[in-house]
Amino acid sequence: MNIEKFKKIGVIGFKKTGIALCKLLISLGKKVKVSEKESEEDFPSSLVENFKKEGVKFEFGGHSERFLRDCDLVVISPGVDLKRSLIGKTIHRLSLPCVGEIELASWFTHSRIIAITGTNGKTTLSFLTFLLLKKKFPSVYLGGNIGVPFSSFVRKTHPQDLVVLEVSSFQLESILKFRPYVSCIINLEPDHLDRYSNFEEYKEAKERIFMNQKKEDFAVINRNISCCKEWEGKIKAKILYFGDNDENENISCLKTIASIFGIESSYIKETLSRFKGLPHRMQKIAQIKEVLFINDSKATNPSATLWALKNIKKPAILIAGGKDKGLDYTSILPFLGKVKKINLIGEAKEKIRASLKNHFKNIQLFSDLRNAVEDAFLNASCGDVVLFSPMCSSFDMFSNYIERGNYFIRIVNELKAKFK
Repeated sequence: MNIEKFKKIGVIGFKKTGIALCKLLISLGKKVKVSEKESEEDFPSSLVENFKKEGVKFEFGGHSERFLRDCDLVVISPGVDLKRSLIGKTIHRLSLPCVGEIELASWFTHSRIIAITGTNGKTTLSFLTFLLLKKKFPSVYLGGNIGVPFSSFVRKTHPQDLVVLEVSSFQLESILKFRPYVSCIINLEPDHLDRYSNFEEYKEAKERIFMNQKKEDFAVINRNISCCKEWEGKIKAKILYFGDNDENENISCLKTIASIFGIESSYIKETLSRFKGLPHRMQKIAQIKEVLFINDSKATNPSATLWALKNIKKPAILIAGGKDKGLDYTSILPFLGKVKKINLIGEAKEKIRASLKNHFKNIQLFSDLRNAVEDAFLNASCGDVVLFSPMCSSFDMFSNYIERGNYFIRIVNELKAKFK
């Protein structure tokens, strides 16, 4: 895509991604306008003033048609639903060209991109892929939905470099020309049904990862995804399947990606042996009086909690709840035999209880996470696990799953201090 024809560019959102976009666009000599729904007081005054000195125009407290009308291009945050949000409808009504940050950043690199998506595990797989490729290639970048905006480093990349990107369904909605050398869908389960009308719409967003690939590219797909055969007729890239046995799908997929780049199995073993896991993903926090506390705050859907329950070996007290995404909580039923008690918090607690009460009786509701954790500890026996695996998004009580997980860690550490 030719960025030269776009002189004035509107950026929707002024969080981490929006800030990175502003810096990129300023470096390109563009006139930049930022529209942010939160108030100016929610941002450091020095940050806003520094961008104003660079010529950036701001609109805080909402997105107005008047502010965006003279833009040649609009770049949206992944959180913006173009189909249903007011700003999305405004952009459509004004016939403004519109892309997401991942798409725009991809215009400025000739590096080969390894793009990884899926419902669960994509962050871990992205990080493992990055660590593995670094063992063989001198320059490898990691970014995307993992928390490092692509636009923050894209101008540093060179054709011989590799870029590993975690990409979400929200980011894939707004791509036009984005073309990975390797695309990967690690798994596919219902998710984000508060944004998508049904699973089919969610699936269609995910499969956009393949749409610009060519025959010299690679599509790495979990053969256990029910629609994988349906995709064969649509995908132009070489298809490589993984998931032939009971091996962990992250490991199986990593081996397949390694085969594309000719990486020896010894490198894979070394990468896996040194990898200690990522925060908020089945993270062991502390053992207090022989009760183990596990932080799985990243489990924002029932299939992630199902995976957690499947992989713990000891009796558990499950702490769950948050903002409902329209998902089916009964999917965890096959593994509730391991659970002694369920403590529920957040907006979704009543819905979760209603879904499970005919199958599981020991359910209790709490007004906050602290009370739920303290009760779990009181009801746990030696050798039990207190598993914080919410099944929901965090946006009812916290700004993101990281803040939620950190709060859980703080509560556990305070409990630990009491029982030294």
